[in-house]
Amino acid sequence: MKTSVIATLGAGVFAIVLAAYLFAYATTVRDPVEWKTGDLIVQDSKAEETLPLFAADGSGITHIGMIDVTEDNVAVVIEVVDTVQETPIREFIARGKGKNFAVYRIDGLSDEQRMSAVTAARRQLGKPNDFFLRRSWDAFYSSELARLAYSDIGFDLGRLQKLSSVASDLAMVKSQFNRKWSSHKDCEKRHLDNEQCWVLVTKQDVITPANIVKDSQLTKVYSSMEVVAAK
Repeated sequence: MKTSVIATLGAGVFAIVLAAYLFAYATTVRDPVEWKTGDLIVQDSKAEETLPLFAADGSGITHIGMIDVTEDNVAVVIEVVDTVQETPIREFIARGKGKNFAVYRIDGLSDEQRMSAVTAARRQLGKPNDFFLRRSWDAFYSSELARLAYSDIGFDLGRLQKLSSVASDLAMVKSQFNRKWSSHKDCEKRHLDNEQCWVLVTKQDVITPANIVKDSQLTKVYSSMEVVAAK
């Protein structure tokens, strides 16, 4: 009789523990992909602060960051928001439209190469967002930072384009530009007026997030978003 009671109690305890485990497993937020240092993560960001050029290319990608898995096995993203900063991966994903994102990777890189690329990005922490997408190392926009980080280890990702060739319709880009053009450093130095400054901007070489992930050196390892090929 005692043995039967103990067995019953034991079975009951096991059932409770099992139920608790299954509940915890079912309610734990699990990552859809294994994060890897050096991977590039893209999204259509609701928090995009640069010129709306990246939306104008029609690709569905407006923002890119670089993943770093820390020694504590915590995934963060090195990205440009108001400044170059480190953002927890879930916070980054939450800012994307529909929480959708895609991850791209250069296959065959050593751990040392991956860390070197991330270190190159981290050296820019704290520098401001470059609203005007200028080619300058005192301020950055998201895809410029990603390209710089990988060029530091010998990979030139994506293809530079004249700003005027990124999209057929730049009306929204120009509208946003007109609100801040007077603070454009190059135009200020040259004493250019609004229209002259806009002409200067359209001749700038830029790199878009979509153009980076289009690079044949990258492999898409995960995507929950629809991406249209960049020009």
